[in-house]
Amino acid sequence: MRPLAAILTVALLSGCGGQTSVPAAQIGAERFSDTHLSTSPINFFSCSTCHVVQAGQPAGGRIDPGYNLYDTVHRGSWWGGDKIKLLDAINYCLNEFMGGGPLAATDDAARELFEYLDQNSPTKAAQPLPLTVVRNVTDLSNLAAGSDKTRGKDVYGRSCQKCHGDPHTGSGRLSSKVSIIPEDTISVFPTQARAVAVEKVRHGKFFNIGGVMPLYSTESMTDEEIADVLAYIGL
Repeated sequence: MRPLAAILTVALLSGCGGQTSVPAAQIGAERFSDTHLSTSPINFFSCSTCHVVQAGQPAGGRIDPGYNLYDTVHRGSWWGGDKIKLLDAINYCLNEFMGGGPLAATDDAARELFEYLDQNSPTKAAQPLPLTVVRNVTDLSNLAAGSDKTRGKDVYGRSCQKCHGDPHTGSGRLSSKVSIIPEDTISVFPTQARAVAVEKVRHGKFFNIGGVMPLYSTESMTDEEIADVLAYIGL
């Protein structure tokens, strides 16, 4: 796909010299994967960091904290029923995880994102999806005996690696601001690293834990999968 700046240039030049304007949905697809959707100069997330937009979810695909946004426009509510307007759900992510100001309904970016998502929302009666947050987190020691490093490597590769990079080195991580796991966790919490790691997965930036990491609900990742990841990274 062409860089967003190039697409916007073509759009601005539409009508001049016989050039064809670029559909809003196409620009929206670019914005979906652009970290500059946020106004924060230190943001390193885009919508596509946590979401895909595709029909179906093939086995062995990404494990994201956010839902697949295919068929999302007509769901009726988002964030487990907390948001009843799609723009409010988008702005929540922009504010909490991407550090940017909210989009107004009249903003080009809001319209273009909507057009992109609407183009990928064929089901007019799509139902809202659950979001189950684990309130009381444990260190999952009860699952440690049955955990599996091989499964954990697979889960880590499909969920954690795109942001944190390789375990122990951080090679390939999304930003230098992203922690190297488990070393950074162990260095700050030497006796509680396992419990803190589970806390971060389940609560992300919330419940007074720092950073901008989104949370993984039980719909996104099971306790068993978390225990397997902990076995793989050595916690």
